[in-house]
This record gives sequence, C-alpha cells and structure tokens, in this order.
Amino acid sequence: MRPLLLLLPATALAACASVPDVATQPIPTSQYEVRILEGWTVYVNRSLLREESGAGPEALKVLAAKLHEIARVVPAKPCAELRKVPLWLGVDDGPNDRAQYHPSPDWLRKHGFNPEKAKGVEIGNAKRFLQTAIDQPSMVLHELAHAYHDRVLRFDHPEIRKAYDNAKAEGRYERVLRISGLKERHYALTDPMEYFAEGTEAFLGTNDFYPFVRAELRQHDPKLFQLLEELWR
Repeated sequence: MRPLLLLLPATALAACASVPDVATQPIPTSQYEVRILEGWTVYVNRSLLREESGAGPEALKVLAAKLHEIARVVPAKPCAELRKVPLWLGVDDGPNDRAQYHPSPDWLRKHGFNPEKAKGVEIGNAKRFLQTAIDQPSMVLHELAHAYHDRVLRFDHPEIRKAYDNAKAEGRYERVLRISGLKERHYALTDPMEYFAEGTEAFLGTNDFYPFVRAELRQHDPKLFQLLEELWR
C-alpha cells in the first residue's frame, strides 16, 4: 500500500516532509456524522453526506464492502479488536489525501489536526479512496493491520522485527513484480510496521506487490507466513 502514511510522533517518514508544521484549523469531531458499517464506527464528514450523487455515498458503499470482506476473512478474536478501531472518512481532512493510521494524539495536535483521530484510521479524501481502492484492494486492511500491530501486538514486537531483518538481509523484496507490471522495491522494506501490514495484505487479502496472495506469500517468505498464522489466530 503506497505511500499510505503511518504517522509516528518521532519518525520522519518520507511524505511527512510535505506536512505543514501547523495546519490552519483542525476539523472538529462535530463536523462528522457517526455511521456504523459492518460493526465499525465510521466518522463521516457531513459535507460528503450532502452530495447525493458525489463521492460520499459511493465511498461509503465501497468502505462497507471492504469492511465486510475483512470481517469474513479475519478470525473472530482479532476481528473484534479491529472493530474497536474507529475510521474517519473525509474530503481533504487529514495530513494528506491517503489512508493512514494515526498512532499519536501528540503528533496530530502538534501539526494542527484533530487529536481525537488518534488510534484510528483516517481516509482523508473520499474521491482519492475510490480511485486508489481499485489498484490497492486491501488498503483498508493494511491500515487496520497497523492499528492491530500498535494496539494489540505493540510496535516493538520482537518476532516481527526479527522476520523483517531476516527478509531484508536475504534481499527477498528488493525487486518484485507490482500490479502495474513493473518490478520495484517492495514497500514492505520501509520498516517492520510496513512489513507486517504488507504481509497481512497478502495473507488475508490481495496485495498490489508480489507476493500478491497467501499461496505466494507462503512460498516467497515462509517465515513471515508462519508468523502471521500465529499473530492473526
């Protein structure tokens, strides 16, 4: 999922350089209407609901379909944890127009965004979501995997770090096929968090980088496959 930001308070990820030090004004929670989709709490920017033929209704349909599929494939216990993660659907609401998990209220507050979005997944631009969801079908799963990693497993999980270090040392992801037909460096090599989220896409859904699906992941990175079997149990 590229380049969907995991905004860590003390980590300078590539796209963070484009985020202003302070946004003009955070969008208050009161600007959002709460909807329940497939058991998830979704905060929807009210301006999206005023457009009957705009991106809002279509984005809600697609998001509901994505969440329905996640609920079908994720085992009951971890799925219950995922359903505790709120989602936010906006117009141009977040630090960028991509989907992202927000670990830290402090980072959001410091940069002028609504700190109540912390520990949730934000889809900052409904129109962009509709476009990106075609080539990145497991986008929502990817961001929820970040939430699971942070809230349940913890970001310093030693086995995930070990698997990431091994895969990086072995060069498994340096040049792989992408959905576009090109060969690129896999986004999983960014850090252990992206390695876990990208692996989860292939394990439980469909990635836009090779390995695309579960059988390919088992063959390409058996250590990660075995670890994901344990962590998503």
